[in-house]
Amino acid sequence: MPGATATNIRKADIAEDLGKLLLRNFCAIAPISKSDDFGIDTIATLLEIDSTNPLRELANKTFGIQFKAKSVRKIEFKKDYEYNWLLNLDYPYFIGSVDITNSKMEIYSLHLVNSMPSINEMCKGLVLSLDDISEQNNTVLELGLGKPILTLSTTDIQNPEVLTEKRKILKKWILGEYENIKVRNIGLTKTFIWETNKMPEFYGVSKIMNDKENLNIYGQSFDFIDATLTELKRFNEDSDLNESIETINQILLKKGIKLYLTNNFDFEKYKKK
Repeated sequence: MPGATATNIRKADIAEDLGKLLLRNFCAIAPISKSDDFGIDTIATLLEIDSTNPLRELANKTFGIQFKAKSVRKIEFKKDYEYNWLLNLDYPYFIGSVDITNSKMEIYSLHLVNSMPSINEMCKGLVLSLDDISEQNNTVLELGLGKPILTLSTTDIQNPEVLTEKRKILKKWILGEYENIKVRNIGLTKTFIWETNKMPEFYGVSKIMNDKENLNIYGQSFDFIDATLTELKRFNEDSDLNESIETINQILLKKGIKLYLTNNFDFEKYKKK
């Protein structure tokens, strides 16, 4: 509309700009244009100070972040394509809740989503809440994300020691989320507990225990099984171990799964070197 703009859109843009400014202090920022925004405002890459040259920052892991004004407390993924998009992301996704009045941002992780190995079987839609709530209505799960993992303010970014510590915390979270995204499809995830602005702590492992055997797990973990058994055979002279590996091999073959490396590697030739 000529000569005017919508107040809510303007506030949302200011919140996004502040979120990017705060994050830019230890991340490289690649903003997503409005026309290409499908739910992520910015692709960010964590930067680390080069230990051999303190004047250089090295690119590390990449993640996505969606900025929301502090007044926005829920984000909906109710439609099939919205929900499937979220679960199919292959990199960590964070929510930045920006408080313009206090020049501060709270960063929320989707850890409680990614650490649920059976979430795609539990519901067909999801509402992420920044408040403490958890309830299921028909097929839609409304899930509280827990405490923010990190806060960033204009005061923080002026303190190098504070920034260093928060960079480490964010890196720990990014690595943990990558790990869960990688293994969630084999029905196993790791759970963390945390306090805001503290290092997350490993709590336990979650595993889907279905009544029927899930053959998809073997297919999803094929490369890891093959590499692990091959490595065990290469560096261990143990007849019981070799017999056990052969038993595993035969069982998997009966299920239609062939471990190519384990079966085709010339172990005797390798051992003679």
